Amino acid sequence: MIDRFDLKALYEAHLHACVAAVREGFPHLAIREILDPPHEWFDAALARQVAMHLMIVELKWPKRRVVETEDRSREAINRALRTINTRMESPRFEAHYRAMARRAHALISFQTTAEEAVA
Repeated sequence: MIDRFDLKALYEAHLHACVAAVREGFPHLAIREILDPPHEWFDAALARQVAMHLMIVELKWPKRRVVETEDRSREAINRALRTINTRMESPRFEAHYRAMARRAHALISFQTTAEEAVA
C-alpha cells in the first residue's frame, strides 16, 4: 500500500510504474539495465531517458526532485528531456512513447484503485 502523503514512497511508486512501462517498451532490457544503463548500451540509456521524461513530463515531478532523488546532474536530466523531445519528432517514436506513457498512467491508476479497494 502506498502512503500518498509520503513523498518518497509516492516517488518510488511512480518511478516503478515508469520503469515497468519502459521495460514493456524495451522488452530486451532488464529493469536493472534501465535504472543503471551499462556503459555503451545506447538502448538502455535511451530507455532510462524515456523513464525520466515520463516522470517529469507525464507525471509532473519537478526536475529538481528527480535530479536530487536520482543523483543525476541537472545537465543529464535536461539532456534526457531534450533527447526524448527531439526523438518525439518521429511519429513512430512518438506513438511508442505514448503507449509507454499510457501504460505508466494505467499502472499508477491500478496501484491507486487497488489501494482504495483494500481501504
